[in-house]
Parts: sequence; C-alpha cells; structure tokens
Amino acid sequence: MSNSGPLIHLAKVGLLHLLKNYNVVIPHEVKYEVVDVGKERGYADAFLVERAIEDGWIRVINVSVDKKFADIAKLAGLHEAETTVVYYAYQNKVTALLDDDPARVFARALGVKVRGSLGLLIEGLKNGLITYSEALKGLDNFADIMYLSSTIYKLVLKEIEKWKH
Repeated sequence: MSNSGPLIHLAKVGLLHLLKNYNVVIPHEVKYEVVDVGKERGYADAFLVERAIEDGWIRVINVSVDKKFADIAKLAGLHEAETTVVYYAYQNKVTALLDDDPARVFARALGVKVRGSLGLLIEGLKNGLITYSEALKGLDNFADIMYLSSTIYKLVLKEIEKWKH
C-alpha cells in the first residue's frame, strides 16, 4: 500500500519500475493526489504513475477508514491519503510505503512495517534490479528532490557501498 510520496519520488528519479516486483495498491485518495492533480499541473511523474495503473502493476482500490482512526491520525498530523494508507496497511498486515516522517512514526507505533523510497532503492540494488552506479545516481537524484539529512544520506550511501564490485 503506497502513499503519494514514494510514487512521485520514484517516478521523478526514473525508478518507478522498482515497484513492479511488489503487489502495489493505492487508495483512490493517492491516485487523485498523484495522477489527477499531477496531470492538471503538468507533472511528468503523474503520467508515469497513470501508465503503471493502466498497465496493472499499480492497482487502485477503495478503502473506508474508521472514523475514530481518522480522528486520531488527524491529531497526529496525517493527511487523508496518509491516513488511508496506514489504516489499510494496519488492517491488512501489509507494508506501508511512506516517505513523510509523521506518517512513518504513526504507522510504526501501530506495528505497521514501513518502507520508503530510499529503502526501495537499496532493495532494488540488493535484488539486482538496478546497478551500483544506478543506485548512486538514484541517491543523488533523491537528494535533489526531497529533504535528506546528511545522516540519512550517509547511511544509505554506506548501504550502497556494500554492493560495490
């Protein structure tokens, strides 16, 4: 179950294909944020995600969120789409793809397994889906489009370096 951030980030850096190896579902709220609003604004990544949906390797589903859960998530600072992703992941015991810290913290507090764009980058390298040089380039491209602390950048770089041949 993916939130908007990982879809947008992976598409922007040319690594959306890493999601093909997973059973990725998104709620309608995420599709609206990424595809509908993105296309309206002319974002290229919106068209890439739309094609992935059309090709069937990202599926859009309906998710009804419990009102009490939604109220608590809102107090924790989550937006509607993030709330829907975390709720579905919690209810169905699946991994939540999230890049925003408040949503990641909230999900982990519920025992939900969390992955983000950087984790998918490392997994893609480990699974042979991308090369060492593609992983390095991907990390630098992520640093250009999203906030990465120097600590996080160094941690990911250290993981990538383990796969240098």
